Parts: sequence; C-alpha cells; structure tokens
Amino acid sequence: MFKNIFLISIAFCLLINTAISQQCFNKNNLNWRSGNNKLSLNDQQITIQGIAWFGMETGTFSPGGLKTTSVEALLDLLVQLKFNALRLPFSVDMILNNRYPNEINYSLNPNLRGKTALQVLQYITEKSGERGILVVLEQHRFDPSDYISALWYSTQCITNVDGACVNYTPELVVQSWITLTKLFQQYWNLWALDIKNEPHDPATWGAGNPATDFDKAFTSISNQIGSATNFNGVYFIEGVQNNNAICSNNYNNWWGGNMSPVQCFPVYLNQADRLVYAPHTYCSSVFDQEYFNTADYPENMPTVWDSQFGFLYNNYYALVLGEWGCKLNNTKNQKWMDRFVTYLNDKNIKSHLFFSLNPDSADTDSPLYADWKSINQNTVNVLNRINSSPTKFTPNGNQICLGAVSTTTAPATTGVASTTGKPSTTGSATTGSATTGSATTGSATTGSATTGSATTGSVTTTGSTSGSSNIIINQVVRQTWFDGTSNYMVVDGTIKNGGSTNTNSPKLRSDKIPQQIWGLDSGAGNTWTLSWNPTLTPGQSIEFGYIVASSSPIQFTIIA
Repeated sequence: MFKNIFLISIAFCLLINTAISQQCFNKNNLNWRSGNNKLSLNDQQITIQGIAWFGMETGTFSPGGLKTTSVEALLDLLVQLKFNALRLPFSVDMILNNRYPNEINYSLNPNLRGKTALQVLQYITEKSGERGILVVLEQHRFDPSDYISALWYSTQCITNVDGACVNYTPELVVQSWITLTKLFQQYWNLWALDIKNEPHDPATWGAGNPATDFDKAFTSISNQIGSATNFNGVYFIEGVQNNNAICSNNYNNWWGGNMSPVQCFPVYLNQADRLVYAPHTYCSSVFDQEYFNTADYPENMPTVWDSQFGFLYNNYYALVLGEWGCKLNNTKNQKWMDRFVTYLNDKNIKSHLFFSLNPDSADTDSPLYADWKSINQNTVNVLNRINSSPTKFTPNGNQICLGAVSTTTAPATTGVASTTGKPSTTGSATTGSATTGSATTGSATTGSATTGSATTGSVTTTGSTSGSSNIIINQVVRQTWFDGTSNYMVVDGTIKNGGSTNTNSPKLRSDKIPQQIWGLDSGAGNTWTLSWNPTLTPGQSIEFGYIVASSSPIQFTIIA
C-alpha cells in the first residue's frame, strides 16, 4: 500500500511538471490571432517557420516529389527540420472540378490512390495536423494554364482542360474560397488563408479604382469568407508591385512585395485581429533588380527592405514573410543572404515561409536535395540562423499543446491506484438540481499521496434559462495533483440542452476563476458563455474543460 502511495506521489509530480510548463488547448477552441505585433494562439505568442510545397496548382495537379517519396516521409522530414507550417498553393479550377493527379507514385503513396487533387490537399492537411504542422491555403492561380494573374479576378475567360472557357469573376472566386474553407475547417491546423498570390501591376492599393485596388478587394473577400464560414484563423495580405507611385517607394518592387501603401491606406477586417502582412522578397537569382548592382550593395539592402516591408515590424498586426528565397550559386547571392539574415535578426522578424520545399525550383534553394530525401544542410543552417526555436505544436488527444508532450506523463482517465503510479479519476459523486441553477457538488477521495490529496468525482448541475429549456452541466474530474502548496485538478465537462426547445446563448456564473479554460468564453465578472454552438437544440451538448487550483470542481450557476 505504501509503495503504491509513494508511486502515486511521483506520478503527481510528473503531472505537475507537464501541466505547469505547457499550454494546452482543446482542438475545437483554437483562436489564431494577429495583434500587438505578434502571432498568437489563444493569447500565447507563437513564431512560424514554414515552407511552400508547390505542384498542385499546376497541370500535374500533383504535389512535387511524390514520384520518388511519400507524403508521410516528406512531412516527417519537415518535423525533423523544425518546420511548423506548410504553404499549399492551389488553383481555383481544382476546387470547382474533379481534377486527378498525374504525377504520383501510388506504390509509395497507396493512400492517395483514386483521390482528386482536392482530396490529396485534404490528405496532406490531415497528415500535417497529426505531426503538428499548420497549413496555409494559398490561391496561386485560377487555372493551371494561367500562371499568376495580376488581379483577383480574370479579365477574360480562360480555357480549362475540358475545353470550357471560364470567367473567374470576383463572385466565383469568393465562392470557391467559401467552399474550400468550409471543407477544411474540420482540420485543427488550418491556420491561414493567403487570399491572392502576388498581385502586381496593374494592381493598385488605395488608388480609388475598384477594378484594381487590391486592398479593397482583399477586405471584401476576407469579410465574405468570415461571414459565411466563421473561420477562426488569420488572413494573409500580400503587397502589390509599384502602385503607380501612389504612397509608394521609388524602387522596382517584387510581385506581392510592396507593402508601403499600407502607411497611407490601412486595412481593417470585420473579424478583429485576423490580418497578417505577408510580403514576398527574393535575391537576384529570381530577378536581378537594380539595387543588387549598386556600389554599396549589399549595405543598401536594409533601406530597400525597410521601404518595402520592414517598417511593419513594429506595426499592430504581425508581419510574416509570406514567400522568400534565393539560390546561393554566386557571391552576389551569398552576400544577399548574409545581409538578409542579419536584417531579420536586427528587426526581430522570426516568422517566415521559405520558398521552397521543392528542390527542382529553378531559382531558389531547398532544404532537400534532388532525391527529395537527402537534407541540404547549408539551407537548413541559414533557416536556423533566423529562427532556431519555432513554436512546436503537439497534438495530444483532443488538445493541441505548445511544446513537446511526454507520453509517460499523460493523465489517466480511469482506473485505480496501482504500481504504475497513475492517479485515479474515479469516485462516487453526489448530484443535485435546482430550478434556480444552484449546484450540489459531490466528491470522492482517491488514494492520497504523501504530498497531499485532492478530491475527484462527477458533478451535475441543472437549471432553467429564461425559456422553457433546461440546461444540464455535467463535470468529471480527469486528473488531480498537489504541488506542495495547492490542490489542482483538470475537469472535463459537457453542457446539454435537456429541454424540448432551443436554448440561445446560455450564460453561466462560476464560483472560481480557472487557470485555464476551453470551450467557454469569459464575460464580466465570473460569467461565461459558450465558445461555439451558441444555440443548443434539444438534446444537443458541447464539451468544455478547465484547470483550477481547488480540491473540488467549479460550481456553475445558470443565470440566463
């Protein structure tokens, strides 16, 4: 018996370390935001080291490399190399039509057999999520034959592979985004939507022309997506090119690279804190700009970068380099890379999306060699100089944790004390109900440890809203521990409509404030509302949970 108690104490200590050092969030309550000059997940700052993987937007409808390796092997390499985000380009055509890949080795990728290009995109997103890799969906082309359009709509019809000539109107493009977003919201790792790849001349920003002003088009498209889907991630806005010199710099700018007009014409979305600036920039291996050939190169480059996007590093919204790269095949490009990395470190710009994963990219390097398997350590070393410790997202059951999760310290959900040291979360409970919404809490004491004990069990609360529906709150203690000062517990709960009519936005009051909560949003005082599914139909329930410093679960009173 005493041996068991001692082992339970050790387990409690291990669980304390996991709970205190990590932030974990329910997969159904992930709020990706941009504000206060940072990216965040549920108010916790994150940094992104991502990479683009192209191919599906082309006429092959196939991600690069899958003739010689598998999706899983590539994603495992990305994890090994500390990438935590994947930018996936697509064509609008493959969203609207069933297009089938034609450059995939199905012996290496049997799970892709018979899938459309869109289904392959889903598969990659799902497998990325299993490995803690976020996804950026990027509208790269209208049709594979169209290359990259200057504007967010086509100015003439484009003939697709079926021989149909399609006009990609603003309405059609928006609807394709809504269709795609609704489909991909099932994946916890859908982080960002890159609304339009590389707007360029004649695209403008703030010029007052609705046919060319990308800032207005971006705002409209993003707001329509948000209204139709309730998307909970962020929206990437790229720059334009030269903007007819309207509130712009005097350089020749990259497609999607000129953010300077935002200083005169800021962008605001209906959904708060969702905007991410995502400019593009490259070295001379992509195009030999005039500023790569001056007498003071590369020391002139910080002035160029400042004018194009660097001024945003202390803006309210976060800055993420949406696409950048270089082929280090000569001294000029090596100088560019060295100066660029120093510049990013000086500005504390840590979040970026490198171009590209594909080693067959004509004008940029890759972290992989041509076999898609061997690691190009030179490229990896450069990326590590920018961000050696990007945020690690770790799936853990129905939660996403920031940082690594040790499987040896996972909390038990059932069982009794044993020599394994797992704490028990079972026990008897007293339930009760009252029409005023008051609760009777019950408790059961599990095997006490030498460092202390905490009570576990289940708690049920019932009450009436202003209508005729009854709300039933059930809580089950999943885990308890004692840190030498206070008792802690992790509680899983459900809120159910036990009545016969809909209940709209029930409001709860709690007797304690938890350290961490998911599934409920805080209001004034100790009040709480549902984070999702605000209207509960008869019999419908939602899940929530929390961590609280207490020896008993929170008592909730139903107040509306």
